Amino acid sequence: MKLLRKTRIPHWYEYYRTPCPICGHVGGCMVNEKGDRVACIRVESERYFSRNSALPSYLHFLKPKNIQKVEIDDADEYQNTYKSEDSTLDYVYRAFLEYLELTDSHYQHLISPKRELSDKQIVIRQYSSFPERPWEIVKMLSEDYGITDFTGVPGFYLKDNKYWTIAGTSGILIPYRNHYNQIVGFQYRIDHPPNVVEIKSNRQGWKAIIKEQPDLVQVLLDGQVIFEKHVPLSKKWTNIIHDGEMLGWIRVAKGQRYYWLSSANKPQGTGSGNPAPIHVAVPISILKKWKSGTLQKAKTVWLTEGPLKADISSDLIEKYYDSAELEKIGTTFLALPGVGAWRLALPIMKEMSVENVNLCFDADALSNPQVKKHLIECAKFLKAQGYKGNLVIWNESEGKGIDDLLNNKKLPHVKKLF
Repeated sequence: MKLLRKTRIPHWYEYYRTPCPICGHVGGCMVNEKGDRVACIRVESERYFSRNSALPSYLHFLKPKNIQKVEIDDADEYQNTYKSEDSTLDYVYRAFLEYLELTDSHYQHLISPKRELSDKQIVIRQYSSFPERPWEIVKMLSEDYGITDFTGVPGFYLKDNKYWTIAGTSGILIPYRNHYNQIVGFQYRIDHPPNVVEIKSNRQGWKAIIKEQPDLVQVLLDGQVIFEKHVPLSKKWTNIIHDGEMLGWIRVAKGQRYYWLSSANKPQGTGSGNPAPIHVAVPISILKKWKSGTLQKAKTVWLTEGPLKADISSDLIEKYYDSAELEKIGTTFLALPGVGAWRLALPIMKEMSVENVNLCFDADALSNPQVKKHLIECAKFLKAQGYKGNLVIWNESEGKGIDDLLNNKKLPHVKKLF
């Protein structure tokens, strides 16, 4: 399994399946081919790498002992075409959904105490399972709708230059809807996220990989295997010593659970980003009547992250508040692809004629330095732009996300900021 992926930026590689050494997270952050500089999207430094981007990144210079030159063979190729326009994506994705089903295991997860979704919610929101044989789905889609070229549609790619299929693995597909109720992408919650190896390094020239899931770790020094053992999933670090020299520490951690439906690294494939979509969630009472292509306006929106969280919360907000309260706090949620990507919501809020914003990140928003930083930046910008803002808070013991809180039949505190 390749750990890095080439990006559009020459000589830079994304931490695709291995953690960034700065923030410890998988995905989004990049390293240059010399291995001495990292562009991190989560941890701030004194120097920006991309300041004017919707998702800024910060440049970090690694100490000589931590430098690991990128091995080209460890990186997936970056092959990408530009995304089609939203109306085209909506047409293809809605047709695609007609051929999908929801497996019993995925259905049980959605109705479980953690999610508490009803059959009506599942049907109207069109949650589905990733198909076991995606090429057969694409073949039927092509035959029935006359679509012969899926270039520009994230997830679809041309296999062996012979037939179209879809990149992905077993999991729950969650539609991303824009403010015109056009389905412009998917996130999917994979069933079996692969574990990853985290590293603390005191020496260059070595790397650690999961040779076999879930926990068979292999450590290589200058291309030679020096360690191969099962390392149980744990927060504790394991010393790596070779010939009396301390190389560093490793530990096995849970891998990423949510992924974009993307085929950026596939022949004639397309990435989900440029920019990443924002999901607009409204209660099913509105969604079932909302015609695709019609702009949804909202005086007040909730700014959070994660599409499933936003979907669940929008329904529960409508359930727990009366009409007068809902008039003030709103029922529309904008789900960001990450807390640092709040700038992506700005043009959408302008089109939707938004006046009030409820900042509703997870319960650790004020205790987590990285989240707090983004929250403060977002609040300052919104205030400068003339928006009214509220901070939505609750005790961490009552739930991590707003959906957890509401499912526990608790209400948040909505405090006026500006």
